[in-house]
Amino acid sequence: MAAEADKGSTNDKGSTNDKGSTIDAGRLLGLLGLALRAGKLQVGFSAVEQAVHRGKQPLVILATDMGASQRTRAMRMEPVRGFVTGVVTGADLAASLGRNKLSIVSVCDPGFVDGIRKLG
Repeated sequence: MAAEADKGSTNDKGSTNDKGSTIDAGRLLGLLGLALRAGKLQVGFSAVEQAVHRGKQPLVILATDMGASQRTRAMRMEPVRGFVTGVVTGADLAASLGRNKLSIVSVCDPGFVDGIRKLG
């Protein structure tokens, strides 16, 4: 599954998932920016937690340089559609979405989730 990007090795285009396909970081950031403008992106840990607790089953995107304790806490969230890890750094994520610091975002909209999954 394209959402499980943390099981393989990385290259200069993005991250390789367990099936050998790559997720292009630039295209992922572009889709996330579009989702933000459409109001379909949850930005930050508390917003992602709220979406999970409300039963929206988001696809969660984690920064590669996210802290270990926060990553463990995020990976325990249920129910979710999956996790995208090992693709973008927190600095890239924050810069593309107009924030100072950012390590986690999520998307609940089925169209954007399908688009992200098709990247890999």
